[in-house]
Formats: sequence, C-alpha cells, structure tokens
Amino acid sequence: MRWTRERSEQAMLGIGVGVGIGAMVSPEALQRMFGVPRSQVTAAGALGWRLFAARNLYLGARALRGDRQAVAAYGHLQVIDQAVFWSALSSGRIPRRTSVLAILTSGAVVALDRHRRSA
Repeated sequence: MRWTRERSEQAMLGIGVGVGIGAMVSPEALQRMFGVPRSQVTAAGALGWRLFAARNLYLGARALRGDRQAVAAYGHLQVIDQAVFWSALSSGRIPRRTSVLAILTSGAVVALDRHRRSA
C-alpha cells in the first residue's frame, strides 16, 4: 500500500486534533505524558496548554470541513512551534524530555506536511 498525499494530510490533522483534544480535556495528563513531573504541573501550565489546544482545535475543525487554508496553516505553524520548542530545550527551563517529545511530535507534522505538499 502506497502512502499518499491524502494519508499524510489525514495523519497531520489527526496528530494536531488529537493533541488539541488531549490538551483541552486534560492538560495535566498531557503535560505528564510529555514528561512534566506531577510536581511541576501548574494551573498556569494548564492554561497555556489549553490555549495551544484552542488553536489546534480551531484549525482542525476548519480543515476537516474542507478549508484548504486551514490545512496549509498547520505546517506553517509547526515551523513556529519548532522554534519555541528548540528555545525551550536550549534554555533548560522545562524538562528535557518535554522539549524533545514536543520537537518530535511537531517534527512529524512538519514531515507529513512536506510530503503532503510535494506528493
């Protein structure tokens, strides 16, 4: 079975919407999954993750309804997210595992978007 442009788009949106749902419903659980120790999970952190979720869910809803600009925005936003995640890694202010997992998750979306655009 060949990996198609459509599959890359579906996977990209699946990751974005999945992370968005997790961050909206239970940001504390998502933070722990991304390596933030329970002792460092804060209300401010949960708010930040919910803001991140709102962006992902808004774009995801538009993209799933066929808005091609929303689909295109996913990849562009991941490039910005990459800068934030790499900055977090270099600053050492959040757990290394958290930064690395965020970089890898975002990187998967960038790779899927690149394939989606080039196929």
